[in-house]
Amino acid sequence: MAAIPDYIRSLESYVERHGARLVRTSLPEWVHGSASHDLIVLRPGLDPQQELTALVHELAHWLAHRGVGAPQPSTVYEYEAEAVEALVMARLGLPRSGGQDDDPTDDLLSASVTRVIWASSRICDALGVEFSKP
Repeated sequence: MAAIPDYIRSLESYVERHGARLVRTSLPEWVHGSASHDLIVLRPGLDPQQELTALVHELAHWLAHRGVGAPQPSTVYEYEAEAVEALVMARLGLPRSGGQDDDPTDDLLSASVTRVIWASSRICDALGVEFSKP
């Protein structure tokens, strides 16, 4: 298993290869990251696991929510990004934020599950790990 800094570098490379930009700049203390259009922003000073989790979460937004037809309520997008985060972190054998034990796709609409599975598989591919559907 690769180390967390290796995972971060792999995802940074993935972001760059796929036409987005990743920057680290000041954000409010309670915000670890954000994604808008082709820009992913992370707050500097996060510990490596927080940075990886935030990067996976924001990359999930970038992958699953750009170019989506009719916008969904932001809570739907957050549930989807959190589900991607949970699936990827579990695949890496790392604890997920919040520590829930249920299936991260429980209670999601089928369209959301499709986006979550698609984004999770892309991120796992970028990390060099095999993704298997829950």
